[in-house]
Amino acid sequence: MIIDKRHSSLRETVAGAWLKRILSVLLFFVVSAVQAQHVIPLPSGVNDNLAVCIDSVRFVSLADADDYGLQFRFVVIGDRLPREERIVIRPLLTCGDSIAAFPPIEIDGLWVYYHHVRSGSVPDGIHYRSKDVIGHRYYSERVAVADWMQLASLSFQVERTNACGDVLHSDAFIFRAPAHEYKVYREEDVRNEEVQSLQGSAYVSFPVNRSVVQPDFRNNAVELERLRHTIDSVSRDTCIQILRIQIKGFASPEGPYANNDRLARERTSSLTRYIIENTEVSPVLFHTAYEAEDWDGLRAFVDTTALLTNREALLQIIDSDSNPDDKLNRILKNYPEDYKTLNDVAFPLLRHTDYQINYTQKNVTSTAGTVHTDTIYRLQADTVSLPALATDGGYKVFRPLLAVKTNLLYDLLLAPNIEAEIPFGRNGRWSLMAEYTNPWWRWKKLDYSYEIQEGGLELRRWLTPRCDGSRPWLSGMFAGVYGAVAKYDIENNTVGDQGDVWSVGATWGYSWPIGRQWNLEFSVSAGYIHGERRHYNAEFDSTHLIYKYTKDVNYFGPTKLKVSLVWIIPWFKKHKDMNI
Repeated sequence: MIIDKRHSSLRETVAGAWLKRILSVLLFFVVSAVQAQHVIPLPSGVNDNLAVCIDSVRFVSLADADDYGLQFRFVVIGDRLPREERIVIRPLLTCGDSIAAFPPIEIDGLWVYYHHVRSGSVPDGIHYRSKDVIGHRYYSERVAVADWMQLASLSFQVERTNACGDVLHSDAFIFRAPAHEYKVYREEDVRNEEVQSLQGSAYVSFPVNRSVVQPDFRNNAVELERLRHTIDSVSRDTCIQILRIQIKGFASPEGPYANNDRLARERTSSLTRYIIENTEVSPVLFHTAYEAEDWDGLRAFVDTTALLTNREALLQIIDSDSNPDDKLNRILKNYPEDYKTLNDVAFPLLRHTDYQINYTQKNVTSTAGTVHTDTIYRLQADTVSLPALATDGGYKVFRPLLAVKTNLLYDLLLAPNIEAEIPFGRNGRWSLMAEYTNPWWRWKKLDYSYEIQEGGLELRRWLTPRCDGSRPWLSGMFAGVYGAVAKYDIENNTVGDQGDVWSVGATWGYSWPIGRQWNLEFSVSAGYIHGERRHYNAEFDSTHLIYKYTKDVNYFGPTKLKVSLVWIIPWFKKHKDMNI
């Protein structure tokens, strides 16, 4: 009965895990379906069910520059991306032979990711996928406007490639094609005014517990210039009269509520003063409000994300009548992993300032008269301003300075050893390794001696395939030549051998990446060993050795067998990790 219960419990655990995965995928599709989701399946000969989902697309004509801006969410669903493959998302504007490409997004398999990590240089817009998780990422880029773009189509091309860039599967969809417009001309016009509004958000950062606007802090220069230019562009339009500018500041929920209330109030006032001082708008048009903690924004994030494992429980806490500090403490205490996700992803988006500009615009209404109609086609933009997204960062990358390793088989034989390897040449295709082994043990009571000193050098050639991205630095298959010298003294029960030898040979091996800075290396060597062997008997507690004979050593065959743990030491790092 005990065995049956254990098997029953195991089956329930496995069934629960699969049910949780299925529900997560279904939840993801239900949440995202409302947002015009485009699902691109990516088959490539294996049944891994990989697909890319793109939604929340915003294509805008920026108010602060002669640029088109593009924002969207994306997520990879399905099984783990094979380690030597990548997914590339390319947003394109196309019109005939004219093509303008927004910066692409690259999503890497594990070994392609390790290659970028160890190469020391990674382009922007690269992510990696190490397991079958579901989580949204955000894209925000711009491209310079050209006249032909008004007749272009906005499309997305999604490719699944191997590490060399060979396309395994490709698909595309047109998100927006040029829509037709009718230009109508009449002989007589009537002018009127219409009240309109312009809304947006600015993500202005403040140092911890500070409320003074610092233009050079983080991304503030871009955010403040965008906000200032938006207001100025409206105020300088001769067809527009501003009626009211509403500024409302929000703080995120972390920290005591009373302190957040003070910060939200002071930061809103500080930002409003900054805008007044740096624009040409009358101060009497500005009206301010603030909200200590943006719990509505937090609820919206929790309700629409698939990043959290306890979403329903978090919504119950957020919707409860508890005071804000108690809510936050309950989330932190009961769901620490979800709190970390909220702190990393949601809270930065909740520290924002919303603005609304109410204005009247003079319009022209056509009246009776001769009508002239012309049909044109233009690519329609959504709005005049694109708020900045919180940046996801990039890779944490480095160049290998050297690799330090130890042969685990020697360690099991109580033979302490250390190796150091330095890569050199283009893309680290060559390396030089030095090794030293020194078990120096002697047990007089047992009449046993285990003393070896060995040192050597090995030159290696890393046999990576033709494209550099297919293997990380210091990994994959390698071949080498080595030279070594050693001396030894092995004694057992007063009978022993001493000697000095040298050896040359060849090595073949494979180094398997198991982490950003870790490898597991397997190698075997064969070669020639030459030296002498002095056979002796030990007397008087091994203080006197009586040599019986001396013999030359000449050996050809296997010389080394290694299973080594490798730690790669970097010489510089930058960026942050981005895992989806």
